Amino acid sequence: MIKQKINFIKRQSKTKLITAIILFAFLILSFFFTDFIETSLKLRESSSIHQVSNEIIESSNFKVTYIDVGQGNTCYIKFPDGKTMIIDGGNVEYSQKVASVLEADGVTKIDYLIASHADSDHIAGLNYILDKYEVKNIYRPFQIAGTGTNLDNFEVYEDEDLSEVYYYLNEITDNKSKISRVTTSVYKRFISNIYSEYYCEDDIYYKSTVTVFYDGLKVVGENYSFEFFAPLVMDENINLSEFSNTEGYATIGYGTTNSNDNSAIILVNCEDNTFLFTGDASWTSNIYEGEANSGKEEIDFVNSLTEEERQLFKNVSVYLLGHHGSSYSSGESLLELIDANFFVVSVEENSSYGHPNSDTLARITKYKKFDDYLLMTKDNGNITFGLVDNNLVYCLEKSENTSRISISWFMLGTILYIFVIFFMFSIRVKPQKKQSY
Repeated sequence: MIKQKINFIKRQSKTKLITAIILFAFLILSFFFTDFIETSLKLRESSSIHQVSNEIIESSNFKVTYIDVGQGNTCYIKFPDGKTMIIDGGNVEYSQKVASVLEADGVTKIDYLIASHADSDHIAGLNYILDKYEVKNIYRPFQIAGTGTNLDNFEVYEDEDLSEVYYYLNEITDNKSKISRVTTSVYKRFISNIYSEYYCEDDIYYKSTVTVFYDGLKVVGENYSFEFFAPLVMDENINLSEFSNTEGYATIGYGTTNSNDNSAIILVNCEDNTFLFTGDASWTSNIYEGEANSGKEEIDFVNSLTEEERQLFKNVSVYLLGHHGSSYSSGESLLELIDANFFVVSVEENSSYGHPNSDTLARITKYKKFDDYLLMTKDNGNITFGLVDNNLVYCLEKSENTSRISISWFMLGTILYIFVIFFMFSIRVKPQKKQSY
């Protein structure tokens, strides 16, 4: 009888040990499916239900990545038809980081390149992109590259395709003092690059199309579109292609040295999700207020919208805060118009400009819809939005939320395993006695 009991205990222990090993193997295996398990069990609801892993965001055929370029701006967009867009390039020291994002996504050609305005923290890195990649369509601001310290001695840069336009407008209009003049070497190099850019298709090289962006310019693709709503056109009767190799129209300026308010205001739409970019456009006068009619491109844009156009801006999915969160951008009239779901700030840690401004952040809190409404590159690194199962989600390069989310299944799974093993080994089954008849 004792021997029988010993054999039974041995068999019972062996069975429990094998069961424990199998359960442990399943536990380890389940950690490779953490995202699926957490989503299925809705463990993420305690944190951000919109944040997903990089693996999940990669399954989206539409992606918008706000690249962390410090105190600058760069956005990479991949459309459903495989076409690619770059909006701004940040400062030159971040060029390799921008290129690494493109390389990781297998980019070999840029279909749309947009320089929102001439400031170096937006265009310097574009020179690197133009050197490294073939670019098919280029969108530039109506800002004239040249040399000279004032209007009287300003000379248009020899590679500037809009020289004839500039001198013509100076003669026939009163806008001489409002046309933006840029004398930086970075912008002059950018102008040289865009007019010498070629791309190859079917073994044939074509000259890249250069267009000055303007209110009303729209490009429609497969299940997506992007449209410019500013700057406003100066004169619809003056088509730039009549004077140059550049398409588009001359746009209204806000002072010869005011680069910010020549910014492109762009609405990108994909499957009813909209992304708004306003460059460094201002809603109120700033350091240029000594010049006549300075600033206020942002508010002029809002006031110029028709009722039909205003409907396009209702419930914007993601708004990149203008001018890195400056107090001079993202005014109340714009925020009320767009009623955005998410706000992104492209800014460096401990910004010397004090970006993002506390007043600006206070303004946007009135319109927050989710706990995770505000995302900053200085905290989160690259920020990528995508569509997964028709839902807008995002992935962060670095985040405290990520570590908190990823450990939740680890903790729960481990606790369940310990509980099951403890319960299993604490129960002792007595061997049944043979009944005698």
